[in-house]
Amino acid sequence: MANGPEDSWGEFRSKVNGPCPGCPRDRSKMPISFPRRVDPSKVDFLIVSQEPGHWLRSLASNKAVESKLVELCRNGEPPDEVRKANPLSKVVQLFGGFDPTGDRTYWTHALKCVPVTSDRDVNKEWRKAATKCQEHFIAELHLLGKDELNVIAFGKYALEMCLSVFDGQNIDQELSISEFMQSSKFPLTYKFRFKDGTSKNVKLFVFTNPSAEVVKVKKSGGKMTTEEIQVLESERIRQIIQNKGSR
Repeated sequence: MANGPEDSWGEFRSKVNGPCPGCPRDRSKMPISFPRRVDPSKVDFLIVSQEPGHWLRSLASNKAVESKLVELCRNGEPPDEVRKANPLSKVVQLFGGFDPTGDRTYWTHALKCVPVTSDRDVNKEWRKAATKCQEHFIAELHLLGKDELNVIAFGKYALEMCLSVFDGQNIDQELSISEFMQSSKFPLTYKFRFKDGTSKNVKLFVFTNPSAEVVKVKKSGGKMTTEEIQVLESERIRQIIQNKGSR
C-alpha cells in the first residue's frame, strides 16, 4: 500500500513502464513517464504532447531517454535537440527552463510509446493503443495538482485525448485542430469526476504542434488565425504563472 504521494506516483510509473494488459502494441515500446522527486499534487501545469520523440529510440534504455528529456527541459538547449523534442521548444518559450521531476510544470504524452516502426505509423498506433493510454492519462490527472489543474494540449492527438477524457468525445475523430481552435474560446473549462468520487477543475489550453505545418487561415467572419489565438493563450498562461508566483 502506498504511504504517500511519491509512493503513489511510483506505483503509477510502474504500470506505465510495465506491460499494458490488452494493449496491441509491440513489446519493444518505449513508454515515458518522468519520476517525481516532489509531491505531484504541487503541479499547476500539465503539458500534453503527441508521443515521446522517435529520435530518442536509439538510446540504450527508458531511463536514458527520461534523463535526456529532463536535461533538455532544465537547460532549454542545445536548440536543435529542443526543437526535435517537440513541443519542448514552445514550452520553453512559455515557462523557460523547468524540471518536470520537481517543478510545478509537468510534461506527459498522449501516446505513451514511440511508434513501432517509424513516426509515420503514429495514426495506426493511435487507433490501436489510445484507449489504454487514456487509462494512464486519467491516473496522471488524479495524482497531479489538487483541486485545479491547467492542461496545455499540443497537437491533434493530445487534443483528442483531452476531449475524450474531459468531454466524452470520440478519441479518434480526425478533427482539424485549426478549425477547432477558431471555433472555441480558450481556456475551455471542465469539472472532471474520477471513479472514486473526487473531482478536479480543469482549464484546457490548446496549441498546434510546433513541428506540424499548419495552414495559416486568413481572417474571415471575424475569426482570428491560429497564430493570433496562440498569442492570446500564451498571455493568459503567463498571467496565471505570475499570479501563482511559480513556473
